[in-house]
Formats: sequence, structure tokens, C-alpha cells
Amino acid sequence: MRTAFLPLILIILAAGTLTSCRKEAKFTDESGISLDLSRDTVLFDTLFSGVGSVTKRFVARNPSANAVRVDIALEGGSPSPYRLNVDGATGITFDDVEILGGDSIYVFVEVTLDQGNSSNPFIIQDHVLFNTNGTAQQVLLEAWGQNAHFITIGPDSIQIEGLPSFSYIAGGLDENGIQICETVTWVDDLPYVIYGYGVVDSCCTLIIEPGVDVYFHGGGGLWVYRYGQIKANGDLSQPITFQGDRLEPFYAELPGQWDRIWLNEGPAEFTNEFSNVLIKNALVGIQCENVPWRPEEPTSAQKLILNSVKIRNCSAAGILSRNYSIQATNLLVGDCGQYGVALTGGGEYQFEHFTIANYWSYGIRQTPAFYMNNVYQTANELQVRDISNSTFINGLVHGSNENEFQFSFNDLQLPSSLSFTHALLRTTQSSNSPYFPDPSTIYRNQNPSFVDASARDFHIRPNSAAADRAIPSSNTFALFDLDGVDRGIDGQRDLGCYEVTP
Repeated sequence: MRTAFLPLILIILAAGTLTSCRKEAKFTDESGISLDLSRDTVLFDTLFSGVGSVTKRFVARNPSANAVRVDIALEGGSPSPYRLNVDGATGITFDDVEILGGDSIYVFVEVTLDQGNSSNPFIIQDHVLFNTNGTAQQVLLEAWGQNAHFITIGPDSIQIEGLPSFSYIAGGLDENGIQICETVTWVDDLPYVIYGYGVVDSCCTLIIEPGVDVYFHGGGGLWVYRYGQIKANGDLSQPITFQGDRLEPFYAELPGQWDRIWLNEGPAEFTNEFSNVLIKNALVGIQCENVPWRPEEPTSAQKLILNSVKIRNCSAAGILSRNYSIQATNLLVGDCGQYGVALTGGGEYQFEHFTIANYWSYGIRQTPAFYMNNVYQTANELQVRDISNSTFINGLVHGSNENEFQFSFNDLQLPSSLSFTHALLRTTQSSNSPYFPDPSTIYRNQNPSFVDASARDFHIRPNSAAADRAIPSSNTFALFDLDGVDRGIDGQRDLGCYEVTP
């Protein structure tokens, strides 16, 4: 009996010990404890109004040895289309949720869009908020609304080493492996949201009609592959916009939210066109170049045409060009982390009535707003190319740095035909060179008198050194400024993309 009784006592004592530990779980109010969240984002596929989503879940684990009490809330509150269930209880706020040391809880999420709300945003977002002894954490809830066109990265997306994941907007191969040649038109009915990269393939054209808004999810971009075309022609009352897909006020002017518009080379009969377009908050606004794996290709015969285009707030560059032909009128490039406009390698450029203004405020910038050279590095050698048939006239280049205008050419092949005239430039570079055929029309380091550079308002005041210093042009796109103001109304014309207005 003694032999059998001793283990029984030990078992009873052990059970009593475990019971007493559970009853006396120690809760800590120590700060600095963060929960281990199994997800930082809960994403729902495209939803239709009035139809509930599937239920998704994530886990919140307490890594501490002691128990904690956590406050959990749905940030959007009762108006939110999302619903929460935390460990079996439904609601929008959950106070003092107990999680034992090393233990976890489940959080379940559903969403239903308002059937009567025709203005549902195309991305519906909310957050689940956690507060653990003063430590705040959150999980993003994101649903795709039914009222947008989505270009998504899915099972049919293309993966090529060294390139971003992409899906075709136009083109690709049919079921027999034959190239598809087509024209795709985006009309102004719903916004277009691009996840990853959307590609316009060779022999294809993307037409974007006035008023269309194009949004890119983080890291996404638009790629017009060699021998493809884009025609994004808005009008003054219905511009076309390219920007990131985060619409909260915090993101309204946050640079680097998406990648770039990438244009490759093509024949002379093709053009990539942008008019009455705003491009904002990218890494690079427009990058035009020969595809990098064909470094020996000549300067693209295909032109990039920019009429009344604004590119601003890009974390690297507004326009980055290599071996390309650009024709720009009424161009505004503002506030970029490195270059406003960087033209490299060979090229042909006609710029008229342009303003490049760089007052980047997110960090130190040591690069000029405008930069041009005639070289680029390949894997094997330094390529030196010709810049020909290039004119820059009626321009304004300024910014917060002492030197905002710079070119640097390799002596092996100096530009064969390049001139700058009638321009206000902030620069330490001498205007005594063959590229300034009439130095008297170059106004160095004078005040452009912007209305409010810190607020990105690059209109000029009547006392601007750029006022009344432009010359008339035969270019019909130069008859009116970026706002549609008649340049000849007072008989005088101003440098830059804007006319002085009272």
C-alpha cells in the first residue's frame, strides 16, 4: 500500500500545483512587450456590393513568460465594413483580452461592402489595433472593391530573373505561342489599379483616354516594352493621373510609393505620348531607354512626346533617359530625391517652355535638378554616344542647391548639335561654351520668384527674373501655358511652363 500510495500523492500534488499556477497566472504591466502577429496584412480578393467575404484569420501570440491584458479595436469603428471576432466574441472593441505567457488568440475578420454605396473606394482599408501595456501594433485590412479595373499578379503572371513580376495589359502569346498584337483602350469609367508591373508588349498599343486615374500598388509600375506604344492624352479639364494606391492624407505627397513608367525603344513611326498628365510619388516618374540587355542599340528612333505634363515628388528622378529622343513642351518636373531630369548617353531633345525646380525636403540632395552627359557604362565598356539635333529654349532650372544645372561630356565625341538659349539657370557652370550660342539670353543665378516653392507652387510672380524673357514659338503646344493661359495675351512671354498671372 505504501509503495502504491506515494506515486498517487505525487500525482495529486502535481495536479494541485498546476491548478494553483493556472489560478495564479501572473499578469505583467511591463512596457515594451510586443505581440507576435502572424500577419501584418489581411487581404481580401475583389468583392461585390452586398456579398460577404470569406472569413480570414490571424494569430496574436504573447511571447512573454507572463500573462498580459491587451486592448484590441477595429480602427474604423462601427461605420467600417469589416467585422471582428476575437476568441469567440464579436464586436469592434475588446478590452483587457487575456493572453497567458507563451499562449495565443485567434482574430477572425470578414468584410461586406455597402450595397447602396456606389462610391465605394476601390481599395477598402482598415486596421486592427493592439495595445499591450502601451505598445501599439496594427494589422492592415485590405479589400479590393468591385468598382475598379485590376491588373494583378496571379498564377498567369510572368517571372523572369532580374525583372519584376509582370502581367500583360496588351500582348503576350496566344495558346499556340504566337505573338498577340492588339490595341487596348482604357476609358474613364473606373480607376485602374496595377499590382506588380503591367506590360504593353511589342506591336501593341495602350490608349488611355482623358480623365483616367491609374493607381499602382507598392512597387508596381507600367512597362511599355520595345516596339510597343502608349498614348496617354488627357485634356486640360480631364487630366490623366498616375500615382500610388494609398489614398489616406498621409500618403498624398509621400514619394517612392510605386516604381516607374518604363519605356523601351522602337521605330520612328511609333511614339509614346503623354499630354495633360500628372505623374507623382514614384521612385522614377518616366524612365526611357533601350532595354538594358541590348546595350549596343543606337539611340531610339521612337520619340517620347510630353505636352503639358507634371512630374513631381519622385524619390529618385522625374525623367531618367538613356539613348532616347524626347520632345517636351510645357513640362514641369518638381522636387525629386536626386535628379529632376537626367539625360544620359545619346539622344535627341527638343525642350521648350519647361520648368525644372528641385526643393527636395526629405533629405540631403547633392545632385543637380538637370543633368546631361553622353556616356553610359555597360558590362564591358564605357559607351560614348552623340547628342544631336537638340535644343532647349524658354526654360527655367532652379532649386535649393547652388548648382542645379550641369552637363558633362566625354571629349571622344562631343555633342554634334546642342544649344541652350533663353533660359534662367541656377548653376556654377560657365555659360561661355559652344552649347550657349548666345550667352546674353542665359540668365544665371537670378531669382525666379516662385509663388511658393515650399508648397510646390512653381507659378512665377510679376517680379520674376523669368518674366518677359521668352521668345515666340511656332510650336502650337507652346501657344498656351501649362494652365491653358494664352501666352500672347499681353504681347510678352515668360520663361518656364507658366505665364505670370496677376
